Amino acid sequence: MTTPRLSADTPRGRMYRLEPDGPLVYPSITTVSGMRAKDHLQGWYATMASKRALEMYSWLARNPDRAGAEISRVTRDRWGSQKKIAAAAEEHTRGAADFGTLVHAACEVWGRDGARPARAQVGEIVAEMRSASGAFATQKDLDTLLTRADERLDGYGAFLEAYQPEFVEVEQTVVNHTVGYAGTTDAIVKIGNTVLSADIKTSKKVRGDYALQGVAVTRAEHLLDDDGTIRDMPELMGAFVIHLPEGGGFAAVPLRTGDAEFEVFRALRSAWSFVPEDCALPAAGSPKELLLSLLRAKGGLDDLG
Repeated sequence: MTTPRLSADTPRGRMYRLEPDGPLVYPSITTVSGMRAKDHLQGWYATMASKRALEMYSWLARNPDRAGAEISRVTRDRWGSQKKIAAAAEEHTRGAADFGTLVHAACEVWGRDGARPARAQVGEIVAEMRSASGAFATQKDLDTLLTRADERLDGYGAFLEAYQPEFVEVEQTVVNHTVGYAGTTDAIVKIGNTVLSADIKTSKKVRGDYALQGVAVTRAEHLLDDDGTIRDMPELMGAFVIHLPEGGGFAAVPLRTGDAEFEVFRALRSAWSFVPEDCALPAAGSPKELLLSLLRAKGGLDDLG
């Protein structure tokens, strides 16, 4: 499966340890890149919630004989109904992420074994994900799910045929001690004589902020194996996305991974370390205490001597 063994989810996002059973020390690349403000999603959250509310209303219209009981239930459990409506965007995102994980896992098998996984193997991955995390719990039609995955694998096969990549690493964790982060790239490949980081995406489109993930991999200092072994990082010329859209096909999309993109990533890493709760200091009991507290906070007490 594609979950790195040295990583774990925490209240502050996914983090990595540097050895088995060691402490979690570095945030993941996706956690850091996810620090960017997402104000543009607020409208989408509202749209998804309103769509669910309309679907519930449509259900009442289609089932008039049960409408009374359902309205009574919603009236008794307003909070539960609000939670169900508000969760529409989160559930959609979770479903898309689970499907992406499924495709990643199947491509990982392909990259390691050198052969496309059979449909039954993909079904076994689905079963494992259901058991491990409850993924696809509401998916009633397994055949439709596997057909969707087959379309993405068709696209992946077309990419392999067209670009003939040599797999140097598959699902490899990388680490940067200087900046303080770790992450896992789907593959490090050699195309011609050039070594690149490759990430598989099943999203509707390739977003520009994927470049933050790409540049973090290309600027990593070491490879980090699951047993904690540190290995030399190959020199990567750049990073690209293998986009496997709904409906089949593929696109190989290069990412900008220059100094400007890395500076943004470094700034986001600093933002991740910022703990706003620590910035409100204890209330001062006097003007003197107020001034001394402010001086201590600025590191200026040494100037008083």
